[in-house]
Amino acid sequence: MKDRKEIKDIGSGGLADLSVGEFLGRLGSGDPTPGGGAAASLSAAMGAALLMMVANHTIGKSRYSEFEELNIEIRDKAAELLARFIEGIDRDAVAFLKVSTAFGMPRSLSDIEMDKVSAKIAELSRNDAELAAADMSEGLTEENMDLIDRALKTARSAAIGEASIAAAEAPLAVMEDCVEALKLAERQLGNSNPNLESDIMVAAHSLQAALTSAGYNVDANIPAIERREPQTSVRLMTRAAELRETAAALTASITAAQ
Repeated sequence: MKDRKEIKDIGSGGLADLSVGEFLGRLGSGDPTPGGGAAASLSAAMGAALLMMVANHTIGKSRYSEFEELNIEIRDKAAELLARFIEGIDRDAVAFLKVSTAFGMPRSLSDIEMDKVSAKIAELSRNDAELAAADMSEGLTEENMDLIDRALKTARSAAIGEASIAAAEAPLAVMEDCVEALKLAERQLGNSNPNLESDIMVAAHSLQAALTSAGYNVDANIPAIERREPQTSVRLMTRAAELRETAAALTASITAAQ
């Protein structure tokens, strides 16, 4: 009899290691994280875990020996996806905090405490050639203040764009993995312990819900990306649309086979 694939020690030390009650308590609180992205990853994780459960109730049973090899493959691939979904719970939170930090960056010199202005000018000058070449010996003249304000806006805009791209790519990765898990569910249905077909259905709908939910998080970050990197926004939107279409077809196929 094959050893069952165990689910243990796959938390990250963050949100993923909270108890169910603790996680839901945080989700329903006024804390900024976890949010919808983490919830999507959790839904996907449950789907992957259910596929593993079905496989583990098929592997090693003589009456299902014809499905043995396939379910070992499904179990192991689902375990890899499960680990990525769990990582995604905290990845979403990190991405959100980076976006929040970027939007909180100063827009103008008036947003910076006076004792921190010199340090901020030095920091900005490392990435702004015009500001670096400016003569600051005369102090904060109107011309120098304009240069500083432009540099602040440029740095803020770049940070928002970079953070928004990362915040869109995190849920897009969840969408990619949901499609891979749905493919496993389609293969497993009819080729595993028949007493657990309802669990495959639950897994498929959990994965479909996760993909749809993750897609909303991709969409939410598109406006900030579109203003700064339109080609990147098109790439992300195009791929998200492709994944939605593929997932819908897989879910329909699984449901029809019930």
